[in-house]
Amino acid sequence: MTMVVTGTYESETQLKNTREELIANGVPQEQIYIGDDKLMIKVMIANDTEPEIEMILKKHDADTVSVTKH
Repeated sequence: MTMVVTGTYESETQLKNTREELIANGVPQEQIYIGDDKLMIKVMIANDTEPEIEMILKKHDADTVSVTKH
């Protein structure tokens, strides 16, 4: 099952740092989506990697983090 972990941020710096850490931890760039009009990041992942991705988003002080199943 595919999951989408979404985080929102207050600054572009937080968003950029989160994206860089996700890539450094092996998340392919094609699975990371940045919202154009909002400071939001979405990560498409397999079910078993969800806790690690959620932890990275929270580490960078996400205002909100949500997980949806697709």
